[in-house]
This record gives sequence, structure tokens and C-alpha cells, in this order.
Amino acid sequence: DLSFVTDAIFYVMTENQATVCPNVPYRLLEYITTGLRSTVDSEKLLYSRKRVYFPIPKLYMVQTGLESTAEKLPEQVQYDIRLSDSYLAVEEQYKSALTEPDLEAVVHVYDFRMTLKEMLDYIESGTQPERFGPYQGDLLDYALTANGITYIQRAVKKEKQNKYDMPENVTSVADYLELLIKRDIFVDLLTDKEVCDMTMAQFSRDDILLYQGREEGREEGREEGREEGKKIGVIHTYQKLGIPYETARQYIMEEFGTNAEEAEELLRSYWKV
Repeated sequence: DLSFVTDAIFYVMTENQATVCPNVPYRLLEYITTGLRSTVDSEKLLYSRKRVYFPIPKLYMVQTGLESTAEKLPEQVQYDIRLSDSYLAVEEQYKSALTEPDLEAVVHVYDFRMTLKEMLDYIESGTQPERFGPYQGDLLDYALTANGITYIQRAVKKEKQNKYDMPENVTSVADYLELLIKRDIFVDLLTDKEVCDMTMAQFSRDDILLYQGREEGREEGREEGREEGKKIGVIHTYQKLGIPYETARQYIMEEFGTNAEEAEELLRSYWKV
């Protein structure tokens, strides 16, 4: 969450990475109330004859994440959700001007959720959903990156259950990593060692370094060890990405000139069952 005051406007912004939470208006109302209260110099000031002036509150939420079907997505990116949507219903005879709420909070939502198919299309070719058209810029770039990271996290979690959907134009781990970097997904983690050392837990950068033959600690010139590290890295990374066992075996044979027996022995040793 983020809040700041600029030009007499008090912005409160939040991000949600799952299904839209209908309670966001109340949550942000609490945030904005706490923030406004901090602008009052003293308790006595509130009860004095002098008017206290406050910055204008504006509430925003960026919604990201992946949905299984298009039916779960909104028709347009921007819409509002209101605190009054959560007020209790009243009996028909009481519906009048008197029951109009005197307290309201409006949250302006920018909903950049995507379906899995839309995410795959974006990774493969850079194609974005048409509804994103009016929102080119940093906000959209951030949302696309966040959705891409969600896709990778789900792929890693789901690998033990069954194969996760992969881009059709991916034929190797190298191709896949290049696509992710091109789309600014995990770009810091895949290219910056310091960031990677702190945060790369689920999608291990060690596997990537092994694949590239640059594992830390291996002395330069130990070509045999480096070659072995590359093969092990391919095996680990292919398995993380849900790529079939047979595809990994075929790639090792073609890329490293390994015969079928040697490739099979490597896979039996390092492919985690």
C-alpha cells in the first residue's frame, strides 16, 4: 500500500493480486481516516471555532492476477467500487431519501487481470488484450510484469501435480528465459545477481547459472565440470517449468552431443521424482 499528499490531494493506493475484494472501500476508508487524523496538530484544534482544512482524499486500487476464464474478468479496465455497496438492505417501506447513506467511500479500480491464455499470448508474441489499449505506460507495464510473475509462481507450484501450460513457441529453457526477460518478467532477478541472491527462492537462479555454465565457485578452465553443471541445470530448470522428461532427454542429447545412455543416466540421477 502507498499513500502520499501532493497539491492538496491525499492519494491512497493499494494493489490486490487475487480476485477483487469487495471490502476494499472500507479498508481504504480506515487508511484515509488515519492519514487525515495525522494532519491535525492537536486534539483541541478539532473542537475550536477555527476550521480545520484537510487534503482531498482519492482512493485507488490496481488489480492484477490471472483468472481461469474470461467470464471472471470485467468488461473494462477502470470501474469504481463503493462503500455503499456493502450497506445492509432496508425494508421496502423505508426506502426513501432518509435511507440514502451519509457516508460514502469510492475506490477507483484499474483492473488488469488476465486469463491464462492472454498471459501466454503476451509472453509468446507481446500481444496485449484490446481492453488494455488506453492504458499504455508505467501502470500497464507494472501490471503485465505482476501478472507474469503470478504465472511463473503458479507454474512452479503446480509442477508437482501436472504440467502447466507453456508458450507454444518455447522449445528450450534458453528460449523461455529470453522471452521472460524480453517481456520484463523477472528481468531483475534474471540479470542482477545481488537482487537474485536476496529474493530468488522459488525459481532458483542457481539452476539458470548452471545452465549458462557460470555457476559461482567453479574455477575457470574446469571445462568438464562446467559442462556437467550445464546439463544438471537444464534438468532442474526443465522440471521446474513442467517440460516433459523426454523433451529434456532429447535436448541434452542434441545440445551436448550426449548419447542416449549417458543422457538417461543423468536424468535418473537429477530428475526429482
